[in-house]
Amino acid sequence: MPDVPTFGESGYKAYDGVQWYGIVGPAKLPPEVTRRLNAEINKALATPALRERLSSEALEPMPMTPEQFGKFIQADIARWSKLARERKISLDD
Repeated sequence: MPDVPTFGESGYKAYDGVQWYGIVGPAKLPPEVTRRLNAEINKALATPALRERLSSEALEPMPMTPEQFGKFIQADIARWSKLARERKISLDD
């Protein structure tokens, strides 16, 4: 859509419209199961066929360890919580 301006061109210079997907399991999943699932998922994400498929849908894989993913989630929650507090956004609105 070449005639549609970007958010930046429309005056929203700091707009960030990133979304992400992740795989999580139930609380207290045994660590060995978590490690195995993580290894297998990251192995799948490294295959050219899956990378090409995801790329065709504008998705960029970001393989992480369970600890890295936990920190990623915590940082995202903190970011959006801070924004909601600053803008006085609540679930009641």
